[in-house]
Amino acid sequence: GDFTRLRIVLAIFDGGKSVGDIARELDMTQSAISHQLKTLKDNDLVKSVRKGKEVHYYLSDEHVKEIVAQVLEHTSHD
Repeated sequence: GDFTRLRIVLAIFDGGKSVGDIARELDMTQSAISHQLKTLKDNDLVKSVRKGKEVHYYLSDEHVKEIVAQVLEHTSHD
C-alpha cells in the first residue's frame, strides 16, 4: 500500500491524471489505484477535479509537492 501510494504521488507530481492514466502508467488495475487514491484523498495529500466525464487527481497543494521533492532529493544521495 505505502509503496503504491508513493508511486501514485510521483505519477501526478508534475500534473493531474485520471485513474485510467495512472493505472496504465503503474501497470495496475483502476480499482487498485482508486482504492489508494481514496486513502491519499482522506489524508489531504491529493485532490480531485472533474474534467468532463473523467476525474483527474493532483497533489493537494504546493506544500505537499515541496515535501515530496525534498524526500526525493534526500533519497537520491548515497
